[in-house]
Amino acid sequence: MPWRAHVTRGRPAGGCAPARRGRAGLGWLAPLILLTLASACGAPAVEEKPVSFAATDTGQTFFARRLQALGNPGDGRSGVHLLPDGPAALALRLVLAEHAERSIDAQYYILHNDAAGQLFAGQLLMAADRGVHVRLLLDDMYTAEYDPMTRALTGHPNIEIRLYNPFRRDIGRAVGGLLDFGRINRRMHNKSMTFDNQLTIVGGRNIGNEYFAADETSNYDDLDILAAGPVVGEVSAVFDAYWNSAFALPAESVIGNRGAALSLDEARARLLQAYEAALGTEYGAALSHGIREAVASGRLGLDWVPAEVMADPPEKTAGGAEKVLAHDTTPVLLSAQSEVVVASAYFVPGPGGVALLSDLARRGVRVVVLTNSLDSNDVEPVHGHYARYRKALLESGVELWELRAERERPDRDFLALGQSGSALHSKAFVVDRRKFFIGSFNWDPRSVRINTEMGILIDAPEIAADAVRRLEEHLPDSAYRLRLGEDGEIQWLARQEDGTWIAYEREPSSSPWRKLRTGIYGMLPIGSQL
Repeated sequence: MPWRAHVTRGRPAGGCAPARRGRAGLGWLAPLILLTLASACGAPAVEEKPVSFAATDTGQTFFARRLQALGNPGDGRSGVHLLPDGPAALALRLVLAEHAERSIDAQYYILHNDAAGQLFAGQLLMAADRGVHVRLLLDDMYTAEYDPMTRALTGHPNIEIRLYNPFRRDIGRAVGGLLDFGRINRRMHNKSMTFDNQLTIVGGRNIGNEYFAADETSNYDDLDILAAGPVVGEVSAVFDAYWNSAFALPAESVIGNRGAALSLDEARARLLQAYEAALGTEYGAALSHGIREAVASGRLGLDWVPAEVMADPPEKTAGGAEKVLAHDTTPVLLSAQSEVVVASAYFVPGPGGVALLSDLARRGVRVVVLTNSLDSNDVEPVHGHYARYRKALLESGVELWELRAERERPDRDFLALGQSGSALHSKAFVVDRRKFFIGSFNWDPRSVRINTEMGILIDAPEIAADAVRRLEEHLPDSAYRLRLGEDGEIQWLARQEDGTWIAYEREPSSSPWRKLRTGIYGMLPIGSQL
């Protein structure tokens, strides 16, 4: 079998590197601020692991036949379809997994043990039971809670699970994180899922309830892209590079025999029981979304356009990569002649980002940035440091918009600006209403220098122009428009239902304490880690 070609030996290479937030890294900000630790780098050692690669004998699979019927031009262009709707994005992943015949390769930063995660894992198990080879690569930041299930599933002959840059289980997560902070701080933020090496989904969504817009308490507005054609091979090459890197260790080697033992049969029974229960949720209802019929009939709505994958190499985890994703996206941004539109959930541009966007604005390029407001941002230190750059951006002519936590939106645009109470999680930009990037990359130091990221850049004037048009239509009802008042201080403009605008001279927030905490975070020297 091609996925067991030969064996590599060793442990993650490279040394200790600098440090993050996010939903991941912020757990370590307190020790970072309080302590200067001498890192004792050392991941769990692994004696050997098989090297494997994406399946290539998939030309006669269901997906390959459907794509030919859809009119794949075979001229180097890739078929793409945007996925702004959360329930539909989950349903599509599940239905494509149902139809996979040879392989499923999934690479994610977060996989939650909730309804969405159980539906996802259940489909992977059912695919493996049909003979599909499943490779699941997870960043190890949040996996320890389901170690017994993970360990049991690795006993399936068709399932391989690897954990990226893992924590040491033998000394405890907290202690290991502190003693080995330089290594543990670097996380794999990539997000992709590829079926039979014929179709792939790439974007900003992790696997969990809140990423698919039906959580009872909070949700993220996000964006993925479905792709077919040559770009799928590029995504598979990125997956293979990470899968075979020294930082991706077999889950069974990392977890060992610690904790409660669970047999494969017990794991299957528990997972399928959870899967059946999840079918009764809004996520399960998404399976009757019409997507199953669309996939079965081949009505995927693909537009065939030039596309390319942009991704950090796994060597970035060791701190030694010479070429990173940010280096590839910068020339695209600098090529702008008329307009740049940016959506970034976590926006901490730093002096370099401010200079780049300000220079564009000063030479007549319209620059629009959408990010989270204080109340919609789930990471207070990020907002505190973003706030330090707002005035400089406004002074240079950049248009700043901040997503309102409470808003009325009956539908969704390309950034999935959905229900009231949700936060922006999209990571995308559009240049000259032609070039459109969708991926995992935030405009912050962590995405630029610390974590690994990936995305797809398409050259699609119709798709890009329509996306910006719809964004412009809905932004005034979804976000605050920032401007400088006559006194040079920032004002927040909010459009009301009657079309009038209200100007706030103080940053809108439902919590004075949140505003205070954010201001304190903004004064701390932690910006390079955000």
